[in-house]
Amino acid sequence: MRPPLTGIRAAQSGRRVPVGAWVYPGSNEKPDDVLVALAKRGVVLLGESHDEAEHHHWQLHTIAALFSHRPDMVLGFEMFPRRVQPVLDRWSRGELNETTFLREVDWPQIWGIAGELYLPLFHFARMHRLPMLALNVDRATNRRVAAQGFAAVSRGEREDVDDPAPASASYRDRLFEWFKQHPGAGEEARADSEAFERFVRAQLFWDRAMAEAIAGARRNGRPLVVGIMGRGHIEYGDGVPHQLAALGVDDVATALPWCADTDYPIHDPPIADVLFGVAPRP
Repeated sequence: MRPPLTGIRAAQSGRRVPVGAWVYPGSNEKPDDVLVALAKRGVVLLGESHDEAEHHHWQLHTIAALFSHRPDMVLGFEMFPRRVQPVLDRWSRGELNETTFLREVDWPQIWGIAGELYLPLFHFARMHRLPMLALNVDRATNRRVAAQGFAAVSRGEREDVDDPAPASASYRDRLFEWFKQHPGAGEEARADSEAFERFVRAQLFWDRAMAEAIAGARRNGRPLVVGIMGRGHIEYGDGVPHQLAALGVDDVATALPWCADTDYPIHDPPIADVLFGVAPRP
């Protein structure tokens, strides 16, 4: 169990996060030194909604602030499968222009979200010669594991990713809510269906792949790994933090951007260690 960034959590009457402010969910403590606290961790996971520009602006500014404390960081990205790691290395060394980089990683196929949302993050890495780490596996690999199960697919066929730790009951509940909105769920989505089990396997395998890549970077001596990934992979300490804990990596902090006109949930464990208020989408 990783220690909290702040002290004892107290009840909090307001559930909103002002624009430009950091909040410890469920605490009245004023987090003036939140970036210093984050920089002391071995892993910092920055969540996002993939198509929200403000989330990526926040990620860039947070990375820049962390860099001022921990300049020898590595940046890990959910967007990239392991097979494009050599392209990321060439980009970070300044050997590729934008057009060539996006073409060689096959951006429309591996991710598909507008590249301009992510390019400022990639440019920050290149400007400071920071290593960029591909956290993920190919989608085809993920689909194969989801369809056939962990035992039926060899480690080599699943890019050497190990069996994930089982999902908590609360994570399965949230996954089921997402599953019901998924096109593959059908009109009668059921929590006991094989379709839902495939959905859970896919999510757990995605989580485990990213966690193993982060843990590997930590073993190789990097003092700070910053992970950029969808918020669903980090909320409530499930997903990637849960898989990291199973790998013995518990020096982890999670941070989320939070729309200033939306209440955040008061929950134990909290939805993230810290929240940052961002302006609502126009």
